[in-house]
Amino acid sequence: MAGIGFELQKLVRKGTLSSTIQAFLYGSILSSGPVILTILTVGIIAWLSYGIFHIGAINIFTVTIVYTFAFSLILTGAPQIVFTRYVADQEFAKRPEQIYPGLLTSLALVSALALLTAVPFYLILKVTAPVGNVLLYKIIAVLTFWGVSLVWQLMGFISTSKEYQKIVWSYLAGTIVSLVLAYFLVPKIAVAGGLAGFCAGQWLIAALIFHITTRHLPKKNRWAKEYFSYFRRYPRIALVGLFYNVGIWIDKFVFWEHFRQAQGASLFFTFNFYDVPNFLAFLTIIPALAYFLILTETNFYKDYSGFIDDVLSQPLLLIERKKEDMIATLKEGMKGMVRLQGIVTLLLIVFAQPFLVFIHYHGVSIWLFRIMLIGVFFHVVNLNINIIFLYYEMRAKALHMTLLFAGLNFVLTVLSIHLGTPFYGIGFLLATGITTAISWPLLIQSVRKIDFLIFASQPLDAVVKTEKKNLWQKLKERISGVRNRLNGKDKIYPEFIE
Repeated sequence: MAGIGFELQKLVRKGTLSSTIQAFLYGSILSSGPVILTILTVGIIAWLSYGIFHIGAINIFTVTIVYTFAFSLILTGAPQIVFTRYVADQEFAKRPEQIYPGLLTSLALVSALALLTAVPFYLILKVTAPVGNVLLYKIIAVLTFWGVSLVWQLMGFISTSKEYQKIVWSYLAGTIVSLVLAYFLVPKIAVAGGLAGFCAGQWLIAALIFHITTRHLPKKNRWAKEYFSYFRRYPRIALVGLFYNVGIWIDKFVFWEHFRQAQGASLFFTFNFYDVPNFLAFLTIIPALAYFLILTETNFYKDYSGFIDDVLSQPLLLIERKKEDMIATLKEGMKGMVRLQGIVTLLLIVFAQPFLVFIHYHGVSIWLFRIMLIGVFFHVVNLNINIIFLYYEMRAKALHMTLLFAGLNFVLTVLSIHLGTPFYGIGFLLATGITTAISWPLLIQSVRKIDFLIFASQPLDAVVKTEKKNLWQKLKERISGVRNRLNGKDKIYPEFIE
């Protein structure tokens, strides 16, 4: 997202309070837009539905959206992050004509995966809540899952566009369409009407983002088979995308499966005692994500790219200086983000009760909410560390930390359930805390020897000449050496030949 970050920094550089607030508002919507606006949309649609149909129908509507988000995130995790790498490689190789077909290919893959997941699920789903026309509800639910999956995939591509204002307006347009359609359709076709409004908004967002991000791209080709080869070339990146999202949701899955609180359908389970404080706590990462987008990642990227440009060509003293500058920028950016997230977390821990009363969540466990706030604090730090790992091509370390978080979150959540209610949320807190405690020192240690790692990872462009050289070969090498010195192309190791 550093591309959009540079644009938002221009607003910050104006130096006025209004421009800074504007930059952070844009950053918040760009980094968390689908989540923020979905919460707003679902809340308003549910409010419109009260008094029109049964509370069980309202529950199945909200749970349908929750399940759609959970499993679409997991499904698109690998295709999205692999496509991000694909685009970066095409930009580096100066092959912009391959980006558009790559996007179409990735969207086709995501569409196939979404339909292969949603269609069988809703075919076997037995709906018990009064949703009106069950068949219509299931068809719209499949289309919703498909549309949300496309939005996630396109989210990985918006950084290539500098038109961040139009992208934000796309989110807002989709939200408005969702609310207007739901207002007219809910009284007529009940749950299917609310879901149809939300679905239409998601498809509109996907269509607008697609248009904004691709309208200036060359469109000579339609498909890029090379995109599929990236799953073989970079399997660790794909697994990071998959297991990161699994790790986020695995604790919720464990609670859902254990308590199995049915929500109007045979396969829909929740556990509101845990879900609500977890959901509210995760909303607190929005300021930190905006800060990372505008300041941390963008400033780091400038020093990082300068270091990479110099590491293979400049004197060691300059390389060391650039590396220290890069490490200092990284630490400063992470420190600022941690400070911001820490202030938000501390304020909400102290004022948890009046805050929950203010937003009309009276039955939420204050203790559990505070635990989740601390867990989310560590989670956002670990998320940003993993992004830096991927910047440095430390794919194995990023995967190991992702698997560690997902595994710990699963095991410790199971243990917390067996220990009883006072321990709920401790599993997630310990999983995020342990992962962060390991990943941050590992990152700093790795960055301090990054120049060596980059040198060691370079392909050998030469082979050793082992056979005995005759007089003519020696003479040719001498002449070639003189010519290279005259042209300023001295070879460091004369015994190597290209």
